[in-house]
Amino acid sequence: MTEHVVIRKPDWTVPPEKMRSLADDDLGKAKKKLDEIAKTPAEKVSLETLLKFEEVLGSDFPLGYILFIKHVAVDKAQRDMADDIEKEVRKFANEVWGRKDLYDVLVQLEPQIDSFNPEDRMLLDKTLKQFRHQGAALDDDKRKEFLEIANNISILESDFQRVLNEITTTVPFTKEELQGVPPPVYESLEKDGEKYLCPLDYPVYIPVVYYARNPETRKRMMTTYYQRGGAENSQRLSDALALRDRQAKLLGFSNFAEYVISMKMAKTPQRVFDFMNDLKTKLSKLSGKETARLRELKSKEMNTPLEKTTMKLWDIFYYHEMLMKELYAVDQNEIKEYFPIDSVINGVLDVYQLVLNLDFKEVNEPNVWYDDVREFAVTDKTNGQTLGVFLLDLYPRDGKFKHYAMFNFLERRVKDGTTYLPICALVTNFDKPTKERPSLLNHNDVETFFHEFGHVMHVISNQTDYARFGLGGVLSDFSETPSMMFENWAWKEEVLTKLSRHYKNPEKKLPSDLLKRMIDAKLLDIGTLQLRQVAYSLIDMIYHTEGAEDTSEVFRRIFEEITGYEMPDDTRMDAGFGHLMNSLYTAGYYTYLWSKAYAEDIFTKFEANGFMNPDAGTEYRRKILAPGGSLDPDDMVKSFLGRKMNTDAFMKSLGLDGT
Repeated sequence: MTEHVVIRKPDWTVPPEKMRSLADDDLGKAKKKLDEIAKTPAEKVSLETLLKFEEVLGSDFPLGYILFIKHVAVDKAQRDMADDIEKEVRKFANEVWGRKDLYDVLVQLEPQIDSFNPEDRMLLDKTLKQFRHQGAALDDDKRKEFLEIANNISILESDFQRVLNEITTTVPFTKEELQGVPPPVYESLEKDGEKYLCPLDYPVYIPVVYYARNPETRKRMMTTYYQRGGAENSQRLSDALALRDRQAKLLGFSNFAEYVISMKMAKTPQRVFDFMNDLKTKLSKLSGKETARLRELKSKEMNTPLEKTTMKLWDIFYYHEMLMKELYAVDQNEIKEYFPIDSVINGVLDVYQLVLNLDFKEVNEPNVWYDDVREFAVTDKTNGQTLGVFLLDLYPRDGKFKHYAMFNFLERRVKDGTTYLPICALVTNFDKPTKERPSLLNHNDVETFFHEFGHVMHVISNQTDYARFGLGGVLSDFSETPSMMFENWAWKEEVLTKLSRHYKNPEKKLPSDLLKRMIDAKLLDIGTLQLRQVAYSLIDMIYHTEGAEDTSEVFRRIFEEITGYEMPDDTRMDAGFGHLMNSLYTAGYYTYLWSKAYAEDIFTKFEANGFMNPDAGTEYRRKILAPGGSLDPDDMVKSFLGRKMNTDAFMKSLGLDGT
């Protein structure tokens, strides 16, 4: 049978009422097909039955892009409808995985599992595990309770994220209060009299916290940022924690972390606690020395006795940047001038194309939801096959998702000889260009773009037949590995030279001596900065092992115990921490550091073979990216490295190797 390739065409102008009818029609057809599968006689149950089930859940068009609209649409009515539909879709998914009649049909295939090919074997194994994991094998009363809880959690999580997306809070500052902040950051903002209204979006929030000389300015900005979501979101989180705990206990687990992690690489919460507590001990020693050095800087600048000088949370980044200038003569505001966004994007795309042996072609008439969104088609240079499509939505706007993320709203799948190619979007919030100058990125922004684009390549490079093995099917404590691995390119002189050109003079590259100093400063304050990640991971784990009625109090207490920094008064960081209310990351924030350990080890092969080597990159794409969620991550890593994974490179990346 000749393979037919299809690139699906989302309708981004779809009116809310049409979104509703499309969703209703899609869900209605799916329910009908699932009811038919549930009635399959025992003698007719076969691999085809499993594939029919996978096809129903894998048919993500048009629902996939309709749900994505919630995060990017300009029209609030579209976003609101997408939010309503998302709740219904999550309820539908909860109901499907809780259906005993479907489970009873598909579990009949378990004795035959060894006769299936590897991909089908993994499909059956993951399908049955998910049914059991979501209560389908419970007795009727417990199963119904589990389903009701799952639906309630879905609503809480959806509402939590919607509140964060819709935030329009601003903080007023005079020009004097913003002294030290680069004027282009605030000059184009709306004003109230003489005060600039600073929004909480990253392009404004980060420069204010990093560069404002007035500590009260930094404090007010950070305090307001950490009030996002408010008491209502804290209550949603608290309610969700109680419901998750009940879910876990219904299935016989001691707590929600045990329930969730049983399906991941880590297997048990204890392994996560051991991993994190070991890092906490090692990083705390490093952080103590770093904080003492930052405190000396503050004492000197504020002209206060050292013994009476205390470091505050809103001081960390300000004095970190000051120390960067003092020790390495590195000023991120100077560096930004060499990284206009077009140069960075073109350079990063060139790196990925070369290393992974791919070709990206920009679409001249893109099918997009906003006029500055860009669309690209991806081709495999080794065989000429089209692999998929990605879109770039780079700048902040009202109602848009506030962070940086890749959305894989249409996964690759194969059906009856037709391959439906994946489509995904990279949604970022980089500084908007103005008439006077283009959007300029600091080095951290460059590294972030490398990271997030790694997720794009994970989606696009997938070569499995089933949507279940797309990025959503990759074990979540491995899913950050490929994106973190590519952060390493953002620290290579050859790459940064290629990406850089002064925005006023394109012939002028980032000076070699400045570039070298920036690379030398890579580990500056690494202990303090990474200890925060350990704190977030342990807060998440404690939430999901011990519970928390007052989530703000628990967050504050653990954060302060681990980092040694007090949080600003009247803040509730928990209420704005989206990962805690995202089913991919609940009892799973540890995955960032866990994945980094794998990422750094994988990169050792590129170090050995040449980090711009297409042969190594093509092997990486085929052995790590292409299998998606169809293989065990440890097996993939061993196949690529030729040995089992170890943490030597990871410890070196954190400055913990003793050198």
